[in-house]
Amino acid sequence: MKKVRIYLRSILENGERRLELSDSNGNGGIDNLLTEAQRGDTIIWELDTRSGIKAISKVYSKTGKHNVFKTGPKKRFLCKGLKLPVSNDAEGEEAYYIEYILEDGTKLKLDPWLKVIPPP
Repeated sequence: MKKVRIYLRSILENGERRLELSDSNGNGGIDNLLTEAQRGDTIIWELDTRSGIKAISKVYSKTGKHNVFKTGPKKRFLCKGLKLPVSNDAEGEEAYYIEYILEDGTKLKLDPWLKVIPPP
């Protein structure tokens, strides 16, 4: 069981606010990311250094299938991030929303993906 971290950072590209995402698996993207985890892992969303983001408001399933999001991610104690334990019966891919607030108070929402890799 490991911790898979997803880092968020607001960037300005062509005058438009975008979300740069990266994970502890070495993946990254702008406004899109597919993060892989295994059953029993813990997914942690947290702000990158100098992220330009005030807070992560909410992370939740986009599709409502709940094959990965068996429960909603919870706030981490004394932290601006959220965590989600991946259940032992989770499987497949699921799109989800990240709602976040920029330092200037602007509220934004993005929809990346989580994928649970089947056991060997």
